[in-house]
Amino acid sequence: MTMASVLNCFGCLPCSGARFLSRAKTARPAVPETPVINLVSNNLSYSHQSPVSRSASVSPPSVSTPSLVEEHALCSACCDSATNSGLLPTLQKGTEDFRSYASLAEVKVSSLAGCHLCSLFLGTFRASDISEEWRENARVQVSLFVSRSGGAWLKIAMLLPEISSGNAGAHEKSVGEISVFRSLDGRVDEPKPDSPFVFSDPTVYHDARLSKSLSHNTSAALAREWLRQCSNHKSCSLSNTLVAPEHGYPTRLIHVGSEPGESLRLRLVITERLGTKPEYLTLSHCWGGAKILRLLLGNMADFERQIPFDQLPPTFRDAANITRQLGHRYIWIDSLCIIQDSKSDWRTESQIMGDIYANSVCTISALTARSSAEGCFAEGPAGDERNPLAFRICNLPHGLRVDYPRRLDTALRLDRAPLPLHTRAWVVQERILAPRTLYYGAWGLAWECVECAATEGVPWGEASPFSPKASFLGGICIRAGSTSGALAPEEAAAVFSAWLDVRAAYTGCNLTYFDDRLVAVSSLIQRIEKLTSWKSLWGMWEERLLQELLWFVDQPSHRPQTNEYLAPTWSWAGIQGRVFEETTVASGSGNGSLPTWIGRVVETGTDAQGRGYVRLRAAAREVVRRSHPGGHLVDKDRDGYAVASWAADTVEESTGAELAAGEGLCCLLLSRTPDHIQDRALDLGLVIRRNTIGEAVRIGRFWQSRGDYRPLFPVEIKKSDMEEVLIV
Repeated sequence: MTMASVLNCFGCLPCSGARFLSRAKTARPAVPETPVINLVSNNLSYSHQSPVSRSASVSPPSVSTPSLVEEHALCSACCDSATNSGLLPTLQKGTEDFRSYASLAEVKVSSLAGCHLCSLFLGTFRASDISEEWRENARVQVSLFVSRSGGAWLKIAMLLPEISSGNAGAHEKSVGEISVFRSLDGRVDEPKPDSPFVFSDPTVYHDARLSKSLSHNTSAALAREWLRQCSNHKSCSLSNTLVAPEHGYPTRLIHVGSEPGESLRLRLVITERLGTKPEYLTLSHCWGGAKILRLLLGNMADFERQIPFDQLPPTFRDAANITRQLGHRYIWIDSLCIIQDSKSDWRTESQIMGDIYANSVCTISALTARSSAEGCFAEGPAGDERNPLAFRICNLPHGLRVDYPRRLDTALRLDRAPLPLHTRAWVVQERILAPRTLYYGAWGLAWECVECAATEGVPWGEASPFSPKASFLGGICIRAGSTSGALAPEEAAAVFSAWLDVRAAYTGCNLTYFDDRLVAVSSLIQRIEKLTSWKSLWGMWEERLLQELLWFVDQPSHRPQTNEYLAPTWSWAGIQGRVFEETTVASGSGNGSLPTWIGRVVETGTDAQGRGYVRLRAAAREVVRRSHPGGHLVDKDRDGYAVASWAADTVEESTGAELAAGEGLCCLLLSRTPDHIQDRALDLGLVIRRNTIGEAVRIGRFWQSRGDYRPLFPVEIKKSDMEEVLIV
């Protein structure tokens, strides 16, 4: 058996290297004796097939038989290693070889057979540790270390051949560590008296933690309980009432059947023919570039009769099963409910897509699947079961325990790396506006609503300070929506701050079609317009336009080519890359530290060509760019005496794009921070390129310390320093 086949068929090694841990205290009694698994008679067979060809079961979810793993069971090799260890009984300082494996495949086979400790070892490996072909035959070594203070851990390493040197030795690559300890104090999560979810029967979450597949009813039971109790959450109910969209009910839905025991038979329904507006779920997923079954003008009539279930990608089939498990009949899936070869239908439905999610009962999210071929349940290409033992504390001989302290927290993050679904720009508003989100992935099951977030490890839930849903819907929309009349300054500042956070997250994500740059966040913009009565201009707020104009990107990129006019150069919407706000001009900082605004917006509008423009009155200085790429800007009239730093919006400008005849560069001073702010007293403004017909385009942003001995602008700004400039 090759390493590639093992990696493809074993479900507990998720794609993208994610590892997840659930450490909550078990509701069942500890096993008094460590069970031993005999691998000699283990007869395992593997098969490999394309993810898209994973067997499509059309049986209703009710026939699925729950299958739970057994905790604390050890293979004979692990049991012997732990029992015969010279260090474990006393935890005296020292180092010893605990055990070794001929290859990573051997670790996988033992884990698949049910060894809890081998599963923990396997859980330390990431995709980067196993992606190279030459590592297939590397040995795996586990060593035990005990410190002087009695701290102990098992270190997992790969012994890789020294290819470059050509010698017969081995190069050790550390993979991870799992801690060894006696007491459970501080190592298990416990529900609190005010926990958002209360379980009268702990087996609901205990069995979900040990379920071999997220498709089993044991996982569905936990999901149903979260959904049921969320209806009683005050914040969730209030946010849904205050910020519910006035429109946005989907034109089409997928009917998944409703009768008990009925096989899954999917069909497309036109909602206006239903007479009522039934509740529905939504799916949030990564397309991943795969060619999948889609709704087209030519197959719509066929879809209304029946959608061929076996031709759907695994993610869609899983979502249909989940819909039935949760007791619902309808689900909305973008590629099956929007006509993909109709520009008019796409334009109509995409404009309300955020509201479609906001109107849904719950969104099903395939969090770790990089494409629709990987499914919601994170089962391998051959339908393999997951192994949750990698995320559970394991009992060892001598009254010891082991645990790998890396798990998915309620902020739905692993380390600092975003999970696959959260790299997709459309998902930002899907996640924020959906009243509830149920996450499925390689790490297990999780939940997010306005009031809390929950995982298999913390099933009773807790407030997450990093939840954009809680921050936007709970903190901002509820407060603003319950206010009559104009927002108080602090409330307006809170809404604007929340928007800046959303924009930074959104612009850091990926779009397949850059033409969707504003469309994919339009429902969030509309929600803020409704709450504040502000006016959006190409993704920027007219009421705070001077401040908004000082945006910048983390690094310049090429300006994307679009099929239609997208945005003026002064808007972030036309630039690729994560967009940030200048913090030194942030409003609401108090204590006299607010900036002085030198510039003024005279007029905004759209010209005869459909281009957005802004007319500014600001202090202006003609500048030239120093010859080297990325060079400073110098005053054109003072022979390079006055120098300002700047950051270009695009790669072309940062590398010194040539000016056409009659064009020139100019710095527009918009803002000054107070001189008494140490190390933050700055002149801030835009860098523009002007042409011979009185128009200008933005090419970047400049800044200069007020303490600079070569200031571009004088201390006193005179009327003669001010100009009116039209930027398109």
